[in-house]
Amino acid sequence: MTTAVSPVANAVVARSTFNSLRLGRTSQFVVGRLIRFWDSRNIKKNGEFMGITILLLDELDSVIHGFIPADRASHYRPDLKSGSIVKVDRFEVARCAHTYKITEHQFVIRFTPSTHICEVLTDAPVINSEKFMVRRYDHLHVLSNTNLELPDVVGEIRSVQGSDLRNDAATTRVVVRLLIEPDVTVYLSLWDEAASTFRGLLKAGDKTKSLMLVTTVNPKLFGGNMYLNSTPGTRFFFDTSLPEIATFVSMVGGESSKVFPLVDTLQGIKKKELVSIADLNTFISNSNEQTQEADFFCKARIVGVVHENGWSFVACTGCNRKLERIGTSLSCNRCVTDAVTGVVRFRVELAVDDGNDSATFVVFDKEMTKLTQQDAAVLALDEAANGGEENLPICLEELTDKEFVFQIRVTPFNFTPNHRTFTVSTITEDIISLTHGKEEDENILGGNEGDSGLKAPPSGLSVLRENVGEECGTTDPPEIAVTRNNRKRSRE
Repeated sequence: MTTAVSPVANAVVARSTFNSLRLGRTSQFVVGRLIRFWDSRNIKKNGEFMGITILLLDELDSVIHGFIPADRASHYRPDLKSGSIVKVDRFEVARCAHTYKITEHQFVIRFTPSTHICEVLTDAPVINSEKFMVRRYDHLHVLSNTNLELPDVVGEIRSVQGSDLRNDAATTRVVVRLLIEPDVTVYLSLWDEAASTFRGLLKAGDKTKSLMLVTTVNPKLFGGNMYLNSTPGTRFFFDTSLPEIATFVSMVGGESSKVFPLVDTLQGIKKKELVSIADLNTFISNSNEQTQEADFFCKARIVGVVHENGWSFVACTGCNRKLERIGTSLSCNRCVTDAVTGVVRFRVELAVDDGNDSATFVVFDKEMTKLTQQDAAVLALDEAANGGEENLPICLEELTDKEFVFQIRVTPFNFTPNHRTFTVSTITEDIISLTHGKEEDENILGGNEGDSGLKAPPSGLSVLRENVGEECGTTDPPEIAVTRNNRKRSRE
């Protein structure tokens, strides 16, 4: 799929190296090895296809990336073959964005309607087969949570955990514990195509070795642990002859044939046991949406009430779901009726601490009513009588510094991509009351109340398998949230 270029143009235009490119649209052309390419999607718009990202390497060992917009992708895709040496001309040179950089070059090659690409079959320059942007832990630490770069990482696989690990059709998350420096382990979270590809490598057996180079990951720092999240550009390399892997072996050691454990979580965990907050974080990080329901006990002290999201909501009396406000009216998305009746119920976020870690537990109406000996509707009326501008009810403020045993119920809902959360089903002062009492559910948890969650990171060691983390947004620690008592609660 090429278009002839006039002999005159070939006579007057010299081939440019990546480092000699100039900004703008010109007649300059480049020759490079197409080392990798992938589809780029906008995750903020439901994975909308944006175009094709390509990586080119020239004879001076310089890497530049190119971008083919979505409306031209089908035209150029047949000419894209990883490892081939290609000539590209009539393109536009622009500056790279300041975020999500995948090369160290300052420019990007943008394909225009007049851009031509063809494979160079004769008289091709000598170009290396690969080039990587490997970062050490210190550099990854600086990049964490900034989205400035999507670097490459080399390490030794210590364990692999996920659901249905031998099924390469599955795209649910796979977590890989990766040793990248002596005594430094990070957690590689593989999603979607990357998760499927890695499962395929596990299934093949002989293609997966313990020494691995992973490309184009997004580093996140949470709770003192480093998490590397896969992207559409993530690829896996196991060739020990690669200089980057050889350098890792010389510095850290490691054996490519070393066997690492596989932990398949397909069947989930149902056993009840007393665990720490770190263990709860670990369980939810190690699991996915296929996990069965599980209950855990956690003993913790209430640091205070996190009231930025309010302490109550208006529930439908028919199904207990949260009513949605449409204009000046309230409606229920489940009950098919115009005569909707609402009632105020508790939904309280408790900042808790077990002595080693802190978290936010969410408690709903039944348990909160028993705990406070107060009715949410009555408290709401009192607030309305005082102009609706009161702080937290005193009965909620008085919970501070009290210690309880919380029964945490985990369901498949807690593991959907947007809701990795914990909800309290029962509260008591001792474990005996919980283990001998009747289990009860609050039937008000659902899609409209999915923002309840465990927000604080783990810092201690886990007794539930490996301490594998999950990419998470940061939030204020409970201690900071509790000091905001002068802030008014948000209204539903």
